[in-house]
Amino acid sequence: MKKINLLLMMISFQFLAYTQESKKDNLVIEKKIYTTQRLALPINLDGILNDPAWDAVPWGGDFIQYQPKEGQAPSQSTQFKILYDDDNLYIGYRCHDNHPDSIIKRLSRRDNFPGDWVEINIDSYHDLRTAFSFTYSVSGVRGDELISNNGNFDANWNPIWNGKSKIDSLGYTVEIKIPFSQLRFGNETDKVWGFQVTRRIFRHEERSNWQYIPQSAGG
Repeated sequence: MKKINLLLMMISFQFLAYTQESKKDNLVIEKKIYTTQRLALPINLDGILNDPAWDAVPWGGDFIQYQPKEGQAPSQSTQFKILYDDDNLYIGYRCHDNHPDSIIKRLSRRDNFPGDWVEINIDSYHDLRTAFSFTYSVSGVRGDELISNNGNFDANWNPIWNGKSKIDSLGYTVEIKIPFSQLRFGNETDKVWGFQVTRRIFRHEERSNWQYIPQSAGG
């Protein structure tokens, strides 16, 4: 793989026909694009984004609330970076929080999504119909689901992947590593994948997305 151009995957499948800009009720929605790079240096998966390898790519950000205040800026900002090597995809999250002592860190079984968490949904076929979902809570609980037509989520899928999180004075950070062996994709030289990133702030019951998706979207 020379590079992976990661394009937005709209979870609401009725919105997947959008091109660079989409219009609904006279609202223009721009499709965001993130271009990643191959790792030149190793990453120590410890939940702390201080490895020089992360400096090779820019931050993605500017999330928009999905709920409770749809379309508004989140109460706390979120950023992410994406890298890869021959075997794995790496995602780093910086979840800012003005009150780190209020971050909800709860333990539970896999796929229960407790407390505060971040999630990436990957449409690695870029078929605009299916995706792989990876959620990581600040307490270290993993959630993973297969997404099929019309936004159906199947939690019976349990791939092998790893993550670490760390609360600090700015909020919390997360690093995850997803083996390519746990995904499915074509053999194109330059890959274009769809994706969406979501953050949940438990104490506000707030969810924000990297790509804005109106709640009025079907599916």
